[in-house]
Amino acid sequence: MNLQTLFVFCIVTIGGAAFAAEPQAANEGLVAVQSRNLDELYLRPNADLAAYRKVLIDPVRAEVRSDWQKNLNTTRNVSRWVGPEDAKRMAAEAAASLEGTIAQTYKARGYEIAAAPEPGVLRLSASIADLYVNAPDRYSPWTVKTFTRDAGQATLVLEARDAVSGSLLARVVHRGIAREISRTNAASDVSNRFWFETLFRQWTADCIAELEAGRNRP
Repeated sequence: MNLQTLFVFCIVTIGGAAFAAEPQAANEGLVAVQSRNLDELYLRPNADLAAYRKVLIDPVRAEVRSDWQKNLNTTRNVSRWVGPEDAKRMAAEAAASLEGTIAQTYKARGYEIAAAPEPGVLRLSASIADLYVNAPDRYSPWTVKTFTRDAGQATLVLEARDAVSGSLLARVVHRGIAREISRTNAASDVSNRFWFETLFRQWTADCIAELEAGRNRP
């Protein structure tokens, strides 16, 4: 093997090793687990998440999809255009809705909401990425109603850590659609909030079920 061939071989080997190690590093030792209702589920082997009965909920972060404003405005007349302030408002509303829904859903399942880290507390950090609302209210003299098949979509992420040690115990990634029904429906900010809250509630319930079942997985 000449020097040039040896050099190329080393570069490929090192690059391949780095690539292979990247997903494991990103999930901090978690392993991928099959889930019926969630797109991606990662759990720490042998972690008993069902033993936690208190949760500490971090403020939820939310971001609107980068092309949302441009895409929406190309289908509307100028009087109904949306802008950066609309995106900020929708992100803030979605974050507040998800944070409240997580607290309500965990409380309904018998969990206590903790105010600070302490032993036996599971710290939950949720975020919303690529939030896309299909038909936000922007009426004009020429348009009094907007119709759509679904309210929108979002990528929902949840990380669960031991509140004291900070050890990552689980990670969930799910791309959800805020569905209405199969036919086209009139849409408004009120209906959008309702369907996104429905999505958030179901997603949170699915997360709880998967985390509680974690200790029984192979």
